[in-house]
Amino acid sequence: MRKTVFTIAALSLASLASGSAAWAADSQGQQEQGTFIKGTLGVLAVVGRSCAPGDSACSTCVSQDPNNLFVEAQGIAETTLGPLFAQVLKCASSSPAPYGGYMGTLTLSATPTVAPPNGTANFPLGNQPGWEAYSLLAPPEDALLLAYSGKNDDNGDFYGFAPFEGTLTVESGIGKFKGAHGKLTFIAQGPSPINASLFGTTPSTSPFSGAGNAFYLFEGTIQGISQ
Repeated sequence: MRKTVFTIAALSLASLASGSAAWAADSQGQQEQGTFIKGTLGVLAVVGRSCAPGDSACSTCVSQDPNNLFVEAQGIAETTLGPLFAQVLKCASSSPAPYGGYMGTLTLSATPTVAPPNGTANFPLGNQPGWEAYSLLAPPEDALLLAYSGKNDDNGDFYGFAPFEGTLTVESGIGKFKGAHGKLTFIAQGPSPINASLFGTTPSTSPFSGAGNAFYLFEGTIQGISQ
């Protein structure tokens, strides 16, 4: 599942970018103006089965299957909306067949999502749907929360490099992204992982089993963004 790990990491995502205006039909069949977004994202990801106290996303992932791996990836996306901080929280599994895939969330924000040092909750993001897992020292400004769904395109080459692809669906937003909705698609490339033995192999010295980088290209149309 080595490649699976980085695919997810890459997932850390995809960057946002806004350019020309596009149009999409809303639920009433009316035409709603949207913003075409395109961007690139590079992330560093850590992967493992050890979870921080109170990290429900991680504990749910690893408890579902002994082969699942939890991935957190962070980086900075260069987008047509400007530079945005990115954080991916994902679960890598053997589904879908034959190469496996990922499910989780991607946050894109104008400021970093800084978590408490002990990993416990102390600043829930109000009653914004979907933000319950993000308990932070301070809420990010102008942030988008996107559902991430991806799959590996193959098992990777001899050196561990492997392509993957997926979709990012807007679940909610805060700040200037409040009320946003839409979908992005991405393609990505993950390189070989760094073995965690370089950092120590026990949970007391290293909470993860691997680390690596991933690189994304994404685009799509999002409605409801205030310029």
